[in-house]
This record gives sequence, C-alpha cells and structure tokens, in this order.
Amino acid sequence: MAHRPDPDDLSPPDDWSVPERRLWSAFRDGSVLDFRTGTEADDDPSAGSAWGPERQIRAHVIAVLLLHGPSARPGKVRALRVTGARVTGALDLTSATVSCEIDFDGCSFSETLSLRHASTLAVHLGGSYLPELSAEALTCPGLDMRDTVVEGNIWIQGSTITIDLNLDRARVDGWINGNLLTIGSWFNGRFGLSVGQWLALAGARIGGVDLRLADIGHAGAEQGLGAQLLTCDTFWASEIRVAHGIALSGACINGEVLLSQAVVYEVPAVEPAIRLDEIYARRLDIDTAQTDTKSVSLRGATVGKLIDRAQGGPLLDLDALTYERLEPLPPRSTPLRLAWLRKNLEGHYLPLPYEQLAAAYRVLGHDGEARRVLRAKYRHHRSTLPWATKIWDWLQDVVAGYGYRPALAGGWLVALAVLGTVVFSISEPRPRDPGHGPDFNPTVYTLDLLLPIIDFGQEKAFLPTNRLQWFAYVLIALGWLLATTLVAGLTRVLGRS
Repeated sequence: MAHRPDPDDLSPPDDWSVPERRLWSAFRDGSVLDFRTGTEADDDPSAGSAWGPERQIRAHVIAVLLLHGPSARPGKVRALRVTGARVTGALDLTSATVSCEIDFDGCSFSETLSLRHASTLAVHLGGSYLPELSAEALTCPGLDMRDTVVEGNIWIQGSTITIDLNLDRARVDGWINGNLLTIGSWFNGRFGLSVGQWLALAGARIGGVDLRLADIGHAGAEQGLGAQLLTCDTFWASEIRVAHGIALSGACINGEVLLSQAVVYEVPAVEPAIRLDEIYARRLDIDTAQTDTKSVSLRGATVGKLIDRAQGGPLLDLDALTYERLEPLPPRSTPLRLAWLRKNLEGHYLPLPYEQLAAAYRVLGHDGEARRVLRAKYRHHRSTLPWATKIWDWLQDVVAGYGYRPALAGGWLVALAVLGTVVFSISEPRPRDPGHGPDFNPTVYTLDLLLPIIDFGQEKAFLPTNRLQWFAYVLIALGWLLATTLVAGLTRVLGRS
C-alpha cells in the first residue's frame, strides 16, 4: 500500500509573516493561537488599529487557510481559532464553502467581514470589533457574536442558522437587518444588546427571540424594532428600551410574548407605541411601563391568555381582539375592569370587548360579574340610540336589567302588589253584580290587574270608579310593561346564549 506524504512536510508560503506562519501551524492542529498581552487596555479590540505587526494577520492569509488550507495533522481536526489578532484588509468569503470552524475571539477587523451566500461550520466572533458584517443568505450551524462591537451594520437577512444566533451584550452602532432570517433555536440579544438604529426581523422564522434588557433605536431611526409576520415559539422582550416603536403585526407566536416593563419612547402621539395587530399568541404579557409606553394596538389579535395592568397601564386598542383568559381578574373586580374598558374604548361603542371580558369572568366561574359586564355593554350601546329607542332600552334596564336580573322584575311586581293591596284595602271597588260573584280580596284583585293573561276572576267581578279606576288602569299598564320588558330581556339573553 502506498504511503501518504507526512503532513508535517507541508509548510506555509515563504512570504508569510511570523504570526501568519504560526497561524498555519495552529490551523492544522485546530488549536487556539493567542496574541493577547494580558493587559486589558492593550487587548481592547476597539483599539486594534494600534496593534503592531506581531499581532497582525492579513485577511488574504485567512481566506487561503479557509478555502485552500493544508490538511490536518494526524489525529487533529482543522479549525481557525485565533484570539487577540488584528485582521488587516477585507476578509471576503462571499459564496465560499468553508468546511472548518471559524473562531475569532477578541479580534479586531480593519474592514468589513463578508460571509454573503457562504456555507460554513460554526462562526464565533465573540468580543471582537468589526466595522461591518455582511452575512446575507449565510448558511451555518451557529453565529456567536457575544460582546462583539460592530461600528456599522449587520446584514443577515435571508440567512439560515440551524442552531443559535447569539448577540448577548453586543453593541451595533447601525442596524441589524434580519428580515426572512431562519434560526432553528434562539435569536439571543439579552443582557444589554445595544442597537443604535433598528432591528428588523420581518418574516423571520425563529425558534425563540430573547431581547430582555436590550436597548434599540437610541441613535435615531424611523422604527426601533420591526418584526411583522415573525413566526416563533417565544418572544421575550421584558425591560427592553426601544425608540420609535415596536411592530409585531401579523406575528405568530406559538408560546409566550413577554413585554413586561418595556419602555417605548419617541413615538408620535397619534401612533401606538407597540403594534400587535392581527398577532396570534398563546400568552401575551403587556404589563409595560406606561409612563413611556402610551398605547398598544391589539386590533384583530388572537390571544390565549392576556396579562395587562388594568390601572396605570397603556391605552389598548381592543377592536376585534379575542382572548380566552385575562389576568389579573380577581373576584369583585368588575368596577375596575369596566373603567379599564371605558378608558380603552375612548367613548366608542364596540360590543366585542365587553363580550370578551364577560367570557373571561365566566371561565373563572364569576357569572354574576359576567352579567354586570353585559349590562354595562347594553348601557353603553344605549348612548348610541335615537331618543325614542333609548326610552324602551332604559325601561328594559330598569325593569329587568336587560334580562340579566329577572329578580328585579319580581321586586317591581311585589312592590306594586303591596301598593295595590293597600290602596284597594282602603277604597274597595264596587261589585259589578251585587250578591253574586266572589268576595273581594285586595291582593288577588291587584294581581289580577298586574298579571296579563292570568285571570283570578276578581277584575271581572269588581268595578273601580273615579280615581280608583285610573289607578287600576295604571296597574294594568305597568303589568304589561313589566311582562313585555322581561320577555324582551330574557329573549335577548337566551338568544346570546
């Protein structure tokens, strides 16, 4: 069997510098080449332009290693792992296929790093400094940019990252364009990610987005965070600070949307600070910082559990919003929640918000509070009616609480029956046919007048005169009014059921 040449016979080109030749050797071993001095100020990548030749590696050399590099030594795996180096020139790996790991830890790049349309193994840029990253349509398992500083922009739209994109504590002075980005697991921008202009994730498909404590848009932009039509399982953005608004319209979040204590500022007064129109979410927490986040639009949203702040929370646009549960919703909270509805509806009548609130009370078994909410709905609706219809609507409310308080009609009936009994006990009507018919009973006679259809025989046997006759007419009219309003209210309730 023929023997392969000894890989150790392979040597770097003669015109490579000492640091570059060391990198050649480390690349074949997959080992880390560390140029750091151990002094924090001297190792700061943002000051990399001052690093001397002993720490400099040309971008061309790195491209040669990644695309045409030597084979690994026996028992080793090739990898580019370098720490504290200054990469001079533009590292252009556009459309490249890189079959080894790329790891720049705490390095400084003099020009743009391009990974456009490239296919690579994992890329690590943790703690490094870059003027700009161009990585549109990149395909790789993971991109790690923790603590990285990017002076310009990150272009990563249309890329496919099978595991994670990590931007924890990174600083991007420009924007991050992640539209149509696909990530198998997490987009991490936690614990102080700073984006000077905007972060765009429109149409992206991501396992989970974690932007807790991020600061976006502080350097000026038309919109701070735009993630329209985003699809993900989790969207965490608690205690985030965003200038110029958050837009998640049309997003589909199969799990939790967390916006608790979010601060959104510098939004025009006529615009909502957070747009969640047509969003779908299993759980939505919008207990935001109201002093800055003035309003949230939930038009047409579909939410499983909605968590908000009834007092002191942002103004909500509830048009066509549907939710299954609302929290907090303790017993006897109807006055607070009805005030919440009136504030958010701003005087406009919309039936669905009332019905959703009533349904949320019913889910918890608070049927009495649900009925109070629905009565409030009809009272609000009454304000939109013409005056003639308002009178009939008002009578239904007074007599039977729109059918939700049938006992109220019974109370009116008892009160009128007592009144009639007293009046007819003092002044008895004369018999129609003296010596014939039943004896006079003031209570039964009163009920005979009040209850339509039912006939106890008293009304036909006795004839009131003068003022007593007018009093009898009033009782008959009130009886019909009680009956018709009660039937109308009950029909309304049963029809909605």
